[in-house]
Amino acid sequence: MGRNKLTLLLLLLFLLEGTVAKWIIPPSWQLQVVVTPHLTLVAIMFIGIYLNKRLGLAYGLGFGLLHDIVYYGPMIGTYCMTMGVIGYLSGYIPFRSQANIMTSLFLVVSGNLLFEWMIYGIYRVTQIRHMDPQWAFMNIMLPTILVNLLFALMIYVPMRKMLDHIRKIQKREKE
Repeated sequence: MGRNKLTLLLLLLFLLEGTVAKWIIPPSWQLQVVVTPHLTLVAIMFIGIYLNKRLGLAYGLGFGLLHDIVYYGPMIGTYCMTMGVIGYLSGYIPFRSQANIMTSLFLVVSGNLLFEWMIYGIYRVTQIRHMDPQWAFMNIMLPTILVNLLFALMIYVPMRKMLDHIRKIQKREKE
């Protein structure tokens, strides 16, 4: 039952990412910078941190492929691979049992930065996007990371409670 709620939450975040998030960001910002909220990625990183890396990988691959199909069209598999890698790596940290808000937010920022650089690198190598790395960092990656950090701060407490509840259910099922 816990994974069903988790999947529904990720689907809701996926829908919000493509619809409501565009209205929340002020139009004056959109003229100067490109802000792409990755709400599902933030939630997948929390899943990787607080549940396990395999679940983070599975949700990352699934929702990354959904992103590739629905939102982004230049190549299929880019978001699938990068979200899967980030979901896996966020659950791979050795101090996961001691994760608190500061370590979680640090991992969210690091994961978002790695995600943005991987997407930029793939698109740069395949010559889909031709932009200067410094311009891409200042006008695309940094604003996106800040918006995602703000979102991670907003959902940290409810997400942590939900994931702790799911972890307790999983432990009871194993016994």
